[in-house]
Amino acid sequence: MSEQSIHIHLTVSVPADKKAEFHSLMDTLVARTEQEPGTLVYEWYATADGLTWHILERYADAENGDLHVKGFAENYAAQFFDIVDGCTAIVSDNATPYIRGVLEGIAPLYITQQGGFNRF
Repeated sequence: MSEQSIHIHLTVSVPADKKAEFHSLMDTLVARTEQEPGTLVYEWYATADGLTWHILERYADAENGDLHVKGFAENYAAQFFDIVDGCTAIVSDNATPYIRGVLEGIAPLYITQQGGFNRF
């Protein structure tokens, strides 16, 4: 891991009656985020029943992480959290004070990489 890149892994529970609404919001967020060159990874994975989602995010650096999270917080967070039943997060310990503040309500687990590598 680059010491500058910021990682976020969200695990989200979606009620069965809100799966379509959640999927529509995902489409909107993916299209918006695809325009952010500093977002290196933005992947959404669902379990077979579509009730649990894993969202993997990686930002090149603090500036790009803050840019994405600010856009989400200002434009989509209320809708996102109205849809989901619950959300937990695992976040790299180099997350900015801004990102930490936005995620404070879901009490993320902050982790420090101790080994490994990536190829990009």
